[in-house]
Amino acid sequence: MTAPITEEQLLDAIALVSEVIILHGVKYAPLLDRLEQELEALRSYDDPISRARRHLARRTTEQQDARSTVL
Repeated sequence: MTAPITEEQLLDAIALVSEVIILHGVKYAPLLDRLEQELEALRSYDDPISRARRHLARRTTEQQDARSTVL
């Protein structure tokens, strides 16, 4: 099993590919595009546990609001 890619590794790869593009042209631009997409995905990842907690908190709040409206 391989370890997940870190943000630092992606930033290093982006720097390297950027140098390659400067030296050898835009034919390598798709690599930069992909690395930037992966970096954005990594930065915006929201783990399932956090999402589940938000769903439960939202439901609890909605249920409390519904009870207070009835009273």
